[in-house]
Amino acid sequence: MSQFRFDEQKATSLRHKITDEIRRAIFQGKLNPGDRLREVEIANQMGVSRGPVREAIRMLEQEGLLVSLPYKETTVADITGEEVRDVLNPIRLIIETFAIRKALPNIGEHELERLSSFVLDMRNGAAQGNLNQIVESDLAFHEYVIGLADMPGLLGTWTSIYNRIHLHFTVQGRAYEDLNDLWKEHDKLLDVIREGDPERIASAWSEHVGTYRNRGEGA
Repeated sequence: MSQFRFDEQKATSLRHKITDEIRRAIFQGKLNPGDRLREVEIANQMGVSRGPVREAIRMLEQEGLLVSLPYKETTVADITGEEVRDVLNPIRLIIETFAIRKALPNIGEHELERLSSFVLDMRNGAAQGNLNQIVESDLAFHEYVIGLADMPGLLGTWTSIYNRIHLHFTVQGRAYEDLNDLWKEHDKLLDVIREGDPERIASAWSEHVGTYRNRGEGA
């Protein structure tokens, strides 16, 4: 296991809290793709029994954040450029371009201000060198747009790949020489949303997702 250590947990800790702790460690870059997780070590560090740790690991496997192979140790999942290019980005592009078209009639000044707040959070994160804040706000921007489409099934589909997208953004974000590029990309999206032209928005969204594809191919 890496040098990162989990905090000791109180007796009231349950499977979900342990799951949240491990997930947070992955998204904050304290545990990286390929790092090994040993059930007994995690249990000892958290001060809990191995049962809830085992259940948490299973949940994170289902989320696509951990990988456990028979007779081998559990590791933090990796994400390849091929998966990003051929699976995640095509799904994202279909869902998000459809969602923004549906959402446009529902976007007024209040909604634009909310989207602006996510961009501002990203900008502040860049100023602080806080990649995790940038990624969280990035995902919140996209999730909010999808939610404005008012189609729960669509949001549910996006949520099903949320953690793999989050992992991708976290890994990819480290490749940026200037974290300000991330919020600036979303500021451009916000500008075309304000203009309200569906075709321009679809084109900008495609270019935006393509930017992630190009940076992610070497991952």
